[in-house]
Amino acid sequence: MKIIAFENETRILTERLLDPSRSNTALLELLGRGKQSVPALVEFLRTSKPSTVSEGRVLAVEGLSILKGPEALDVLIEVATRQLAAILDPVVRLAEESVSSAAARALGDLEDPGARETLLRLLAGKPLLGVAEALEKLKDERAVPGLIVWLEDDFVAEAAGRAMVAIGPTAVPHLLKSLDHRHMIQGTETRMSQRRRARTLRILEELAQPCEIVLAAGCLEDSAECVRWNAAQMFVRRGTGTLRQYALEVALEFLDSADNQIRADCEELLKSNFEIGREKIEQEIFLRRQMDEASRPLEVRESALEILERIHQEGTLRIQCGGNP
Repeated sequence: MKIIAFENETRILTERLLDPSRSNTALLELLGRGKQSVPALVEFLRTSKPSTVSEGRVLAVEGLSILKGPEALDVLIEVATRQLAAILDPVVRLAEESVSSAAARALGDLEDPGARETLLRLLAGKPLLGVAEALEKLKDERAVPGLIVWLEDDFVAEAAGRAMVAIGPTAVPHLLKSLDHRHMIQGTETRMSQRRRARTLRILEELAQPCEIVLAAGCLEDSAECVRWNAAQMFVRRGTGTLRQYALEVALEFLDSADNQIRADCEELLKSNFEIGREKIEQEIFLRRQMDEASRPLEVRESALEILERIHQEGTLRIQCGGNP
């Protein structure tokens, strides 16, 4: 009788996971019961239907990720690999996506080959934040090609990038190779493809050796502004010799960008590298004064010449003060 009562109480607690006002308390009580709660949580995930409110199912997943065990692994794989496209209601599908993502994230905490292989297979499907976060923990080199593809998805790109940084230098050859892959539509590269290649350069800046980033030098002349800009930053910060000087010339062009954030970032890049770029900055100031840029009609934003003069003034003062402004 005590066993039956215990099971009934546990089932009641799992049902409370669907009540936002009691769900957190219910989960804590279930965790307090230890692995004896696993069957009830497994049953809850298999029998509760996806809805617009996913908190209860997410909490059940989190509970199983803590309690672990073979049963927990099986149902977490089921939830993580659910065919979300089969859910017709887009709102319910989006809510259930957070459950699948949580299950994938939990698989990253399980030291099981089946969990690892499941995560690698999921890379071939819809990008899920939890998959990228789990692979960041596992640091499996086999994930790199799929993670590179996911750089095209704005929602998971940052997590995919972190995962590749965690994987380390073994990702570099894959990243370099991917820079040549452009997705074209009617002869024009898609914006997502451009963003993927630009993000790839950010990751290379963290992982690649100077002798490796040289292989990406062609990106300094890329037709996509975001790619060219990230290449300029990478080579100014990590390049050497003439390549670094050329990157400075490319960076100077971005003071005329229509993107105010790029203009601001460019100013900071030139300020922090003033010592190596002083001569080119002075040349650019001279040329722009020759073109009489300062006499143009006033615009809402600063001219590139004004920014350059401020960089030169602040940089020169810092050098005179021994590196301190």
